[in-house]
Amino acid sequence: MSATPATPTGKREKRLALVSRILRWVTLGSFLAFVLAATALHTLGYVGPSIHALCPYGGLESMLSIVAVGTFLKRIVIGTFVLFGTTVLLAVVMRRSFCGQICAFGALQEFFGKIGAKLFKKRPTIPKKLDGVLRYLKFVVLGVTVAMAWITGELWITPYDPFNALGHLADFNALITSYLVGFIVLVITLLGSVVYDRFFCKYLCPAGALYGAIGKVSPYAVRVEESACIRCGKCSRACPMNIDVMNAKNGRVTSMECINCNECITVCPVQGAIHTGFSKKARIHPILATVLALTLFLTPIGIAAATGNMQLLPNKYEGLSWGVPAEAEEGGGGHEDEAEGVESGDHEGEATVLEDEDYEAINGYAPNDLRGSYTLEQTADLLGIPLDELYRRLGLPADYPANASLSNAATDMGMGLSDFKHQLFD
Repeated sequence: MSATPATPTGKREKRLALVSRILRWVTLGSFLAFVLAATALHTLGYVGPSIHALCPYGGLESMLSIVAVGTFLKRIVIGTFVLFGTTVLLAVVMRRSFCGQICAFGALQEFFGKIGAKLFKKRPTIPKKLDGVLRYLKFVVLGVTVAMAWITGELWITPYDPFNALGHLADFNALITSYLVGFIVLVITLLGSVVYDRFFCKYLCPAGALYGAIGKVSPYAVRVEESACIRCGKCSRACPMNIDVMNAKNGRVTSMECINCNECITVCPVQGAIHTGFSKKARIHPILATVLALTLFLTPIGIAAATGNMQLLPNKYEGLSWGVPAEAEEGGGGHEDEAEGVESGDHEGEATVLEDEDYEAINGYAPNDLRGSYTLEQTADLLGIPLDELYRRLGLPADYPANASLSNAATDMGMGLSDFKHQLFD
């Protein structure tokens, strides 16, 4: 029995809880729609940011590359550093609120989780001990990606990243060639989320691991008032990260798994039994929590944009509006996809390859018009040259698969994609 009489949640509190949930879902849905729309424009040949420009985790990898080898990672533009710094700030102040209130990939998983809740009356669970062990996998992924960024100076995780695959849904050929593994992980993630909420967040997300570790310094947390709790367990069942909220040690949820989604608070049937904030007295309503998280996230980005430091597009698109055909760029280089290994214009605008105008166009195409996801056969057709002539120019053996992508062929030949493509025009 509780030490003090439990006061049922009133109609006003229930309405506010509903508003809170709607606000959170609209926020998550909006960011997801933005990412999907922006990256679709990019892959379809319009001016728009690549998926790498919209992933804050790339900022960490590129910072490590700067320290290790003194150069930016390929495909990273300066806006990614702003995004990364902003999410770190948010983690320091409000733990993993980015994951629970803003992250587009987390939103997609939760949407699929809602589908699962409708399909299954009772979804299966992973044994507690196995679940506990599997959750450390994301820290392994974090360690590996950090190490590889340091060692190679490359976005090593790109071909295996489901978020990167999500950003290339509009380019099916790229999905089944350059990003096949990432696409498979994406499918597994979404199917896993139908059965078991936030599958990738729990077990594989390196960014979530990082924000969870940073968030340990924050005083912000979900708190359970044990004197008012009626032990109904609704809070624990509502948690998409499967945290046992009701039995939180000393009434405070300190787990790095908590994403501050406030689902536990909005389902609580007892007024004041569970809340979030910086202390027992400094309580924050879930609506205000979402607004505060958005403010902490968008304010630095707004300041960076106002001062000209929020760059999500390569300098080659300077002066062009999002959504216009990339061909509008003088020189026709707008077709290039940063995610395919382009070096020009992606390191704060510092080009590291020869300019296309130094080469004579073939059938109207310049080197940067060829995406790394194009197969050798497609490339020969586009350029209007025989396949054997293409092989000769690229130095490929006659028995090399014609359905291999330019990106994979470049890797097999031990060359960078840009240099490999430029061989065609020498």
